[in-house]
Amino acid sequence: MNDAALVAGVDAAKGGWVMAITGTDPGSPVAFSLRPSFAEVWTEARSQGLLAVGVDMPIGLPGQNLRRSDIKARELLGPRRSSLFWTPPLCVVDAADHAEANRTSKLNTGRGLSIQAFHLLPKVREVRAELTPEDLAPHAKPQAAEVHPETSFTVVAGRPMDSSKRQPPGQAERLAVLAPEFSNLAEVPAPMPGTTIDDLIDAAAAAWTARRMAAGTAMILGPDEVDATGYPMAIWA
Repeated sequence: MNDAALVAGVDAAKGGWVMAITGTDPGSPVAFSLRPSFAEVWTEARSQGLLAVGVDMPIGLPGQNLRRSDIKARELLGPRRSSLFWTPPLCVVDAADHAEANRTSKLNTGRGLSIQAFHLLPKVREVRAELTPEDLAPHAKPQAAEVHPETSFTVVAGRPMDSSKRQPPGQAERLAVLAPEFSNLAEVPAPMPGTTIDDLIDAAAAAWTARRMAAGTAMILGPDEVDATGYPMAIWA
């Protein structure tokens, strides 16, 4: 990667975290790597002096009410709104199992917790253990932010995607959207062990949003909303 100014998108995968690093200029190629831990992602981001890092994982966690960013993102996603799970509330972040998390969520928010949202918690804890609220501040370098790839695809394409990202037609659709943005994504990228094609595609979409973060042109859903521990709850796109 020869670009002087770099950004990255990061997506959770079975084998750890897919990191997609690219230049800030539209059309710059993207380079994928797999990092076993988010700590290694952040070490790499700092060592390369990245300007922005878009992370596909909830960071700021709500209290009793739903996050405005989730509500706005689901409105934007329309028919693909189910791709965004309601973010787990802060009260369940250390729950040992789904039964405990579901019980605690109902007690504190009046809502249960889906099994899909519960399965996010280990990765959520990993990110929050590494990032401080200051790492998400506009002046931070690298500046981290929460992203949601389906929301990014909707913004770059100007419409929600038609098909699931887990099926070949949906992967082809998303690659067609990304191809003008990355010079080396005209063909399906080869997944690394511990990853899938859609992990790489999502990381690239997150990197596209990271470019917009660096340029100051990103859409911010739920701005100025902060959780009880000081983390912003916005989704960037």
